[in-house]
Amino acid sequence: MLSEQAVKEKWGIAHIYSSYNNTIVHITDLSGAETVAISSGGRHVNADRYESSPYAAMKS
Repeated sequence: MLSEQAVKEKWGIAHIYSSYNNTIVHITDLSGAETVAISSGGRHVNADRYESSPYAAMKS
């Protein structure tokens, strides 16, 4: 268990774009101006046919 001093919380806004072909998760700071992280379903699967699957959306 980590003490409260060791854990540093970071806040952000998660924008989730979902379509029939892909799911993109885009995390920004609280103002929405700066991108902190971005991920899509295609980055986490190794075959094109799995890119639009629910599994790829959960992994992203």
